[in-house]
Amino acid sequence: MKENSYLYEKIRKIDNDELRPLFHFTAPVGWINDPNGLIHYKNYCQLYYQYNPYAPHWDNMHWGHARSKDGLHWEDMPIAMKPDHEYDKTGVFSGSAIEKDGKLYVLYTGHVDENGQITETQCVAVSDDGVDFKKYENNPVMTVADLPGETDDSNFRDPKVFKHGDKYYCVVAAALEKHGSLVLFESDDLLHWSFKSVLLQGEEYGIMTECPDYFNINGQDYLAFSVILGDGRNSVVYLAKGHMDWQNFKFKLEEQHRLDDSDDFYASQSFVDEKDNRIIIPWLRSADHVNYLEESGHLWNGMMGIPRMLTTINGQLIQKPIGTINDMSLSDSQDIDLGSYKLTEEIPIDHSLILKGDNGEIHITRKKEDQYVIEIHSPVFIKTVSWHPDNHKLTLVIDNSSFELFSQSKTLSIVTFVAGIKQAMLKKVN
Repeated sequence: MKENSYLYEKIRKIDNDELRPLFHFTAPVGWINDPNGLIHYKNYCQLYYQYNPYAPHWDNMHWGHARSKDGLHWEDMPIAMKPDHEYDKTGVFSGSAIEKDGKLYVLYTGHVDENGQITETQCVAVSDDGVDFKKYENNPVMTVADLPGETDDSNFRDPKVFKHGDKYYCVVAAALEKHGSLVLFESDDLLHWSFKSVLLQGEEYGIMTECPDYFNINGQDYLAFSVILGDGRNSVVYLAKGHMDWQNFKFKLEEQHRLDDSDDFYASQSFVDEKDNRIIIPWLRSADHVNYLEESGHLWNGMMGIPRMLTTINGQLIQKPIGTINDMSLSDSQDIDLGSYKLTEEIPIDHSLILKGDNGEIHITRKKEDQYVIEIHSPVFIKTVSWHPDNHKLTLVIDNSSFELFSQSKTLSIVTFVAGIKQAMLKKVN
């Protein structure tokens, strides 16, 4: 293991890449997307992820693996699973993990593409140590044949497993009646599964849902899930607040909104840490420039967002970045390091907080009482985003190539490609 860690660290430094984040997880080389199998197991936060180790673009997916004691400093681990069986031969797609009798069980999607004919099924693998996995001999354990109505073999994926009472449950994304849906399965042993119900379905969920997540915080039930909207629109992540009726296996929706206000935030998954905190990690991708890093000669592509602790205040779900958060006062000019900062005062109306980097700038301008305009001036694009936070003492997470803003229940996460931010200054604007 030490030899692998040494090699991975050396690989990371070979390209001397100024765009590589300092504390957001990236793979040593290659492409990453969805976080998978998040769990606290064997005294580590275990992060598995969708991974193409051979090039910085999407291709036949493996499960990469890293682990951490604090969620910020990661140790690269050997690849956990690769596409090597008939039922997953063109992709070990996304999934989740749960501990049972000391063993780690993962449920994942087996993806098969036979000359454009795609089939997706749900499969199981088991590990004694979180490193080496053995795939279940009777895979797959769930197929579209288990679902009601009009189904689609190519759109049935991303199982999220959890326990309720003495049963195991799994929320899976599916396309039913040509619309995105979330379905629920039940099991006694994690190996034999039966369909229970459709939790969500409708036109508002586009042509397909992805990466569903169920969790309960302070007695409140939530479903978080990604949505492929179609018609050329970027995919987004929704948070559905409601009540899970466990007698009838129905989710009673109360309200629904974006989990993050940026299209760069996607495929989030949550887990419970060793202190019983609910932590969520998204994949950050540049939705409009997803291939820029490969096309400009970089060895890596894709990063994880800062892990966020989820709590509730007055019925609102609150996201807060983990780790040390330093105070930042507003002044004409100050030197800063990459890291997390909480503003000690509000940005005045008609003022900009400007973050200056080696290759670009980020402007946070307060236009009105409740309206901010975020401008990204990067070597790749100039982007302007209007944002309406619900608290004005903002928290900023600043890293190479990424910028995340937190108010109270509102967040905004942007892949910027701006590197080496070292200065912050407040400026009045016309």
